[in-house]
Order: sequence, then C-alpha cells, then structure tokens
Amino acid sequence: MAELIVDFAIATLGSLLVQETKLLRRVKKEVESIKKELEFIKSFLRDADTRAAAEEEEGSDGGVVSTWVKQVREEAYHIEDVIDEHILSEAKHHEQDGKGLTGFLRKMRCFIKELNVRHGISSEIKDIKSSLADIQRRAKDYNLRHIDQGDVVSHDSRVCSLFIPGNELVGIESTRDQLIDLLVSGTSKRLVIAVVGEGGLGKTTLAGNIYKNDVVKKHFDCQARITVGKECTKTDILRKTIQAFEGVTGSTHGEMDKMEETDLLATLERQLKDKCYMVLFDDVWTTDFWGCIEYALIENNKGSRIMLTTRNRGIVDVIPFVNVHRLQPLPSDKAFELFCRKAFSPQGCCPPELEKLSRDILRKCGGLPLAIVAVGGLLSNKNKVAFEWKKLLDELGPQLGSDSHLKDCNKVLLEGYYGLPHHLKPSLLYFGFFPESYEINCARLIRLWISEGFVPYSNRRTSEQVAEEFLIDLINRSLVQVVKMDFMGRPRYCRVHDLMHEIILRKAEYLGFSHFVNREHSNLPNKIRRISIQGSNDSAFESIKDSKIRSVSLFNVDSLPNSFMTTLVVDFKLIKVLDFEDSHIEYLPKGVGNLFHLHYLSVKNTKVKVLPKSIGKLLNLETLNLKFSLITELPVEIKNLKKLRYLLTYYVRSDWRYGMVKIPAGFGSLLDLQKLGYVEAKFEVLKELMKLRHLRKLAIEITDGNGKDLCACIGNLEKLVSLTILISREEILDIEPMTSPPRGLQCLRLMGNMKKLPDWIFKLEHLFKIDLNLSGLTDDYIRVLQALPNLLQLRLVNTSHDEQLHFKKDWFPKLKVLYLSEFKGVELMIIDKGAMPNLEDLRIGPCPLLKEIPVGIEHLRNLRILLFYFMLKEIYYMIKDEKWKKVTQHIPYVGVMFKMKGKRTYETTKYLLSLSLEDFEQFIEKVERSNESSHP
Repeated sequence: MAELIVDFAIATLGSLLVQETKLLRRVKKEVESIKKELEFIKSFLRDADTRAAAEEEEGSDGGVVSTWVKQVREEAYHIEDVIDEHILSEAKHHEQDGKGLTGFLRKMRCFIKELNVRHGISSEIKDIKSSLADIQRRAKDYNLRHIDQGDVVSHDSRVCSLFIPGNELVGIESTRDQLIDLLVSGTSKRLVIAVVGEGGLGKTTLAGNIYKNDVVKKHFDCQARITVGKECTKTDILRKTIQAFEGVTGSTHGEMDKMEETDLLATLERQLKDKCYMVLFDDVWTTDFWGCIEYALIENNKGSRIMLTTRNRGIVDVIPFVNVHRLQPLPSDKAFELFCRKAFSPQGCCPPELEKLSRDILRKCGGLPLAIVAVGGLLSNKNKVAFEWKKLLDELGPQLGSDSHLKDCNKVLLEGYYGLPHHLKPSLLYFGFFPESYEINCARLIRLWISEGFVPYSNRRTSEQVAEEFLIDLINRSLVQVVKMDFMGRPRYCRVHDLMHEIILRKAEYLGFSHFVNREHSNLPNKIRRISIQGSNDSAFESIKDSKIRSVSLFNVDSLPNSFMTTLVVDFKLIKVLDFEDSHIEYLPKGVGNLFHLHYLSVKNTKVKVLPKSIGKLLNLETLNLKFSLITELPVEIKNLKKLRYLLTYYVRSDWRYGMVKIPAGFGSLLDLQKLGYVEAKFEVLKELMKLRHLRKLAIEITDGNGKDLCACIGNLEKLVSLTILISREEILDIEPMTSPPRGLQCLRLMGNMKKLPDWIFKLEHLFKIDLNLSGLTDDYIRVLQALPNLLQLRLVNTSHDEQLHFKKDWFPKLKVLYLSEFKGVELMIIDKGAMPNLEDLRIGPCPLLKEIPVGIEHLRNLRILLFYFMLKEIYYMIKDEKWKKVTQHIPYVGVMFKMKGKRTYETTKYLLSLSLEDFEQFIEKVERSNESSHP
C-alpha cells in the first residue's frame, strides 16, 4: 500500500518537474533529489511491508518496521500535499491576472504573495529532504532488503484447512460426490479439475476429504498432495511433487536439491510413465502455475487426474479443457445446521430464544464455513443467554482480529489482501468507504477509482478499461462478490463479504487510507485522507480541520448542519471527490469552484436545484453526475471544464418521462467528453455535438423535427457505442437518412412514434442490445430484427398491436434476454421449437389480454427466469391450467411482479399455486387496498 502512495508521489514530482514554473526553478534540484530518494526508498518497501505484516499478525502494530512504513507513507502524503497546495496557489495566481491599474495592483499583491510562497515551498522541500534522509538511514539500520519485483508476503493459508472433519461435512456433500465421480470415471485422457472460491469456503477441506476417500484411493495407482502457496517456484513445485510420489512409486531421490529443471522433469516422467496417477495441488496463487506443471505431468492415457484449489479464477482460465467447480457459500439451512453442531454440540439444537440472534450472527458469516465454525466454537464456551450472544453480534468485527477463536479466520481472510499486487490494494480498500453490505454500481466505482488516482495512465487503453480490469481481477481473486451481471456477463453491481468488509475497515484506518464516521463511531484521528459519513453526525468535521482531506462521501444521511458545506469549501481545498449520491443536500455552495483539484462531483438523486456559476472554475473535473437531481439548466460556465468525461444530466418529470436539462452554447469545447445524456436536439446543440469526437454514449431528444440534422451529427460520432433517441408522441420519429451510422454501435434505444425501423439498423454488425418503445410501427419489425446476427438483449414496449405474437424456428439464435411490455392487444404468444434457443431471461407484461400460457414455452430449455409484470390475475388463470407444471418445470424461477403499498413486490408462482380461488381473491383485495392507502 505504501508503495502505491510513493509511486504516486514520484509520478507527481515528475509531472511537476516538466512544468518548469518560475516558482519551481529555485528548488528544481531539490525536487529532483527528492524524487531519486523516493525511488531508492521504494526498493525497500516490499520487504518492509512483508515484515510489517508479520508484526501485525503477531499483534505488534507498533513494531519498528511498521513504524518505518508508516513514516514513509506519511512523508509521501506530505509530498503530495505540498505539490497540490503549490498547484492550487499557481491556479489562483493565474486566475487573478488582469489589465490596467487594477490588474497591475493585483499582480503586485500576487508577486508579494508569491515571494512568501516561494519561501514556504523552499522550506517545505528542505524539511522533506531531511525527513527522507532519516528514513533512508533507518532502512539500513533495520536491515531492510532491496526487492524490485514480486510480492513476498508470506502467510500460511493452510492454518485451518481441516477445520471440519471428514465425517462432519455440511452442505458440500453433493459437490464432493460429483467430483469423486469425475475423478474415477469418464475419459482415459488426463483431466484437470479446479475448485475455485473465496477464502474460508472450505476448498481445502473438500479436496482433502476427496483425496482420502476410499473409492478414490483404490482407483489410482498413486496419489500426491502438494500445498503450493504464494512463493513456490517451478522447481519448488517439481521437487514437492516428486517427494510426494516417493514411496508410492517405489523410488527415492535424495539428490533433488542439486537437480536442474530438465532432470526433475525426466524424473517425474519415469515415476508416472505407466501409472494412473492423481495429483492434488492445494492453494494455488500464481498465474503461471499451469505453465509450471503442464508438461511435468505426462499425458499417458491412463485416466490420470490433476486437481487444484485456488481463490483466483484467472489462474484457471488459462488451462485448456478444465472442469471448473465454483464453490458457493452455504445456503441458510445448511449454515444453520453447521452452526448448531459447533455451538450446541453435534446433537444439540438451538434454544428458541436464541434462534433469531443465531441467524443474525450467521448473516454476518455470509455462508463461509470457516467463519461459521469459528464463531460457533467461540459461542460454545459462552453462556447460552441472549445478552452474551447479542454482545458477540455487536462486537464481531473488532473481535475478528483479537479473539483466539477467530484469529485463524482473520488470517485466512487477510491473506487475500496480502496476496494482492500493490496496485490493487487501494482499489480493494476503497470498499471500506461504503457501508456494510452496500451493493455498489460498478460504473460508479470505476469512475471513483479513476478520480482518486488509483488507475495508471495507458497509451493503449482508456482509464475505464484499465479500471474494469482491476475490478475483474479482484472478482477473480474471490475478494469481491458480483451481485448482479448484465446480459453480456459483465458485473453491474458488486460488494464485499461482511467479514471482509470488517477487515478492510481496520486495514484502511490502520493505514490512514480512509475513515468512516457514524453515531457510534465518531472519534477520528487528527489527520485523515478520506471520510465516509454514514448516518447523521453533526460533529463530523470538528476534529479534522487540519487534515488534507481528499474525498467525502455521504450515506444514509438524513440531515446536515448548516456549516457542513461551508466547512468543505473553506477548510478542505484539496478535495478530489465529493460523492453526495442519494443524500438530502439541497444546494451546492457558491464557493465550490474553489476546489481546484476536484475530479468527481455527484449530486445524483438529491434535491439540488442549481449549479453555481463557479462550477466553471473546476478545471480538473472529470465526472459531473446530476441524474435525478432537480437541476434543469446548466450554467454557461460549464464549457470551461475541458477535462470532463462524464456529464449525466437528466431528471424524472411528473409524468415519469425523462426531463431534458438545458445545455448552454459552447459545450462543444468539452472535447474529452465520453458520456452525455439527456439533451435536446436543437440545431445549436447538434452543431456543438459534432465537435465531441470522443463521445461513446449519447442520449438525446429530438425537437422541432431535427431528425435529419441529428442523423448527420450521429454519423460524425465514430466512437459511439450507445445511442438513445427520444421523441414526443405527437411527432413522428424519422431517422432513416443516416447513411453512415457509427460502426461500433452496440446499444440502441428508440422511444416515440415511428412507422418503420430505419434500414441502417441492420448494417450494425456489433449491435447486441435494442430497446424499442415505439407506437405506430406498421412493418413486421420482429421478423426483421430476428436477423441481426449478434443480438443478445431485446426490449419491446408498446410495439405490438396484433392478437398473436409468433416467434418462429431459427429466430433470434443468440438472444439471451427478452422483455415484452405493454402489449395491450396480444391474446396469444407462440414459440416454435428452435426459436430463441439460448434465451435465459423472459419478462412479460403488462399484457392484459394474455391469459394463456405462452405456447411452446417448454422449448426454451435454457430459460432461467420467467417473470410476469403487473399480471397477477392473468398469471393465476395460467397456473391453474393443468399443463402449467409440465411446461414450466425446467425453469428455476417463475414469478410475478406487482405493487404492494406503492412498492414493487415479487411473488413466486409456487406460492400462488397454493392459494384457493377464494384465498387468491382475498390476496388481490389486500394488494389493491394497500396501493390505495399508499396514494391518498
């Protein structure tokens, strides 16, 4: 972690040296010297981080090496602060340039101020040099080693590998049996089986139980089990494998330490040449693992098997023809069974008065067997009274790192953090910025990472692409959980496990990375970098006015003191991120433009009505999110924000349509803009849009019949991948004249009145998502759309007026998601065999005349979700049909969505099936009454 901060300081110093400002020339040599000293100190950091981690595990957070790392980190922060303050001072100096007498007097005042600043920065740099010299000397005193590559943090992940005895396996018996069957039957070819999952899921326990199974032992001529870990080299793995096979193959190799790689490979080949072997590689961490063993373990057509366990899906992805088993957290019933075994003895049961508390504790464990066993063992020694159990529930996070019963669990979870390369550590720590169990929008997270400076610049890829790779890496390493994916398989929402969140919080505070404050946790250190305010706290900023805060976020804050906004812009002028999404703020202070370093500003879903004119001074702003705020017009000063990449501006009107924010003339100067929406397609706006050649996502509303001009504009935006076009129902949408649509267009959304789909749509080879909300279509558009070669998601709203909706054989060969909404005339839906063979998600409704089961629904063998919207009565008639169970039994989830007390509610058809007609009618009355009472 300290290494990344030092990297950032080095990069910032390098950038400053290039600027050649007058202020810098006097201290240029000193700045160059500081940069070199930091680069030298950086080479010690990985060894120091390793030893500091060991000190932390031993409970000595204040060890000498930990203290040294902390000093390096604080000095790097100090350098960043000095540079940012210098840049801010320069910005103010140029802002005050003017002409005439007034301008001359201002320049004189600035010159005097500059002399003082020069003296100040010179003094600061001398202090930094002196501090770095002391730090470098102490590195030698502590015998820290130079380490230029690799992560050498050493932790034993096998600490609790057999925490559940074989005869006590709970919840993974079926997986065990499947894997055993895969091992002892099937092809004679060599087969690779991988068990993947986060730390604490029981991968080692499962694999060890399989390895010792009698059926498995009898099947193979020889077996070997090797714990790989983080630090094993190729030769280490080969030697361990040979040693593991010694005895079972009848050979000994005492001279292995002297053998070269080729000799080791030859030895393994002789050992296994005529054997049906099984090798279990446990706890694999390195991505080059398969390259180490692919040719070491020969393919002899004897039915041999290689099995491995890992947290990192990325390791498995490079292995050809691998069988991957993603181990899942225990379901609630199995988790409760395991918990009761540990907390109340194998035959014990939970007292009724403790059941709710037990299940609350289990929710914190999140289905991790390691955590369940550890917590259950801890509670087994406590009095079986509610007070004791409630106390553990409230203190589970703090106890994770201190209680002896939970220490091993803490180690296993911490190991994931220690195993990260240094550039990913701040990205993981950033999850501590959000509340526990918070489901984070991945696009929001990526933009925040970029704004914080976690994502390095790349010539070949955009910052967003690099940040997305960071997120995928964290997911593959089983540190981040995907909550929701899109139809392309990309993560949309993510979170971290509650226990991992506790570990991240402690680590972030210990490293000075970030702090959160709420009513229960309001004591803050004097100096912090990032603050997350969770719940109202009137005194959040009182103790930290001397801090160089870079980020402020609000979560579940009902009210704020009047001084809150003033304090932000007056006392914290180095802020990079202000994230007010979903908060109750009603305005932005006029002085917000003084936050020169601000990169990210979000007032999404707030009551903010106006952007102050000073917004035009935020020359470093990259993200401005105004979605669902009350802002209806942007100030003309917005055109000054030349670094802006995201400008999200729409609001929801009283009729639930998107309201267009008025955008001023001159916004064509925002040449870096990548995402813009929603704007009105007036002639002046289209003229400005033509200049935004980097635009990737655009949402626009046609006004005054500007369809032809819009087509010309869009044809000029070659990088466009997502396009939304809206038009009022009174006009007819005519976008046919587009002769050269953007070739890379992937997502298209059309809303309004249109007679015919434009022909250019069918030239878009990369189009995979279409959303049509069109009245007036007269052609057979579904027949035409089905021919699109790469269409994966189709959403149709109010576009069909026929009585029959027919999907024919071979239509939509790749389609995965289909939404059919507001088809008011459709009485019958037919799906031929061979239509939509890959469909996974089908959502229908409201379709008030559709009372029959879609004919041919049984042909959709890959369907996983069948959901009806606002069709409670219609679905009831369907499920009472005797054919219902037969044609839907292959679908895992079948349900209906309706409103209850004004909120969306979901119910399964299984529940509705259990109701008699009388009960169902009472249920309908209850739903209708609740909605009436919610709208007086």
